[in-house]
Formats: sequence, structure tokens, C-alpha cells
Amino acid sequence: MRSTCRRGVGKRTIGAHMTGEKLTHKVSFRLDYETWAKLEAAAHDAGLKPNDWVRELTLETLARGLGLSPHQRLLFEQFVRTQYLVANGFQLLAENKLTAGDWKKFRAAAKEKIDEITARAMTDFRARRKNSPNGLDPFSREEARDF
Repeated sequence: MRSTCRRGVGKRTIGAHMTGEKLTHKVSFRLDYETWAKLEAAAHDAGLKPNDWVRELTLETLARGLGLSPHQRLLFEQFVRTQYLVANGFQLLAENKLTAGDWKKFRAAAKEKIDEITARAMTDFRARRKNSPNGLDPFSREEARDF
């Protein structure tokens, strides 16, 4: 969308972020030249101005619900899926109940319900973090741990 600026001088492009609700808060930070060049190149590759690219990345990250970047989310999902399979697999092995059919069901469930499994793991992590003495490390207590 093209429009004339307030003073009527020149033309400027109005991005999608400027067409809705009034934006009242600013976020700014400094970058060294090398980092700025990388950001500028990434924005250019996406067909955006650097500020618009950072805004879209931020909004996309927040929309995912966990505050994780897309790469962090992918890694977290892989860790959670692995933990789910290992925990359930060892439990079934310990009970001598693991069959090929059960294992296929668990693998399918780990793929199909990854969003639910991930959300549950994040909720558990946040609860442990909230209840830990220093608020950060749920395993920092000096008591015996049951692994």
C-alpha cells in the first residue's frame, strides 16, 4: 500500500503492521556491523525491511505460545518426543509388556500428539521452575533426587 507521508513529501510504503491497531510501544537494541549485515540480508531475502522482518519474527515467535524461536521449538519438540518414547518404552519393558504393536502405537502417538505432549512438558517445566528455591533451576536442591 502506498501513501503520502503526513507532510505530503514523497511516497512511502505502509506495511501490514500499520493498517490495524495503533502500535504504542517500541523495542530497540544495538547490533554490531556484522550482525546488522546478516539481519539486513535475511530481511532482504524475505522481501522485507529489517525492522519489519524483526517485527514479524517476534510476532511469529510469540504466537507459538511458548516464547521459543522456531529452531528452539523444533529442538524442544524432538527432546520431548524422545523423552516420551524412552519413558514409556522403559516402563513397558520393566513390566515385560512391550510388544511391537504397542511400540508402533507409542511412536505414532508421539508424532500425532506432539503439540499436546510438548505443552504438557512445558507446563511441568514451568511448575518445577516456579517451585524451585532460586526460581531458575528445578534440580538445584541439595536433596536426593529420584531419577
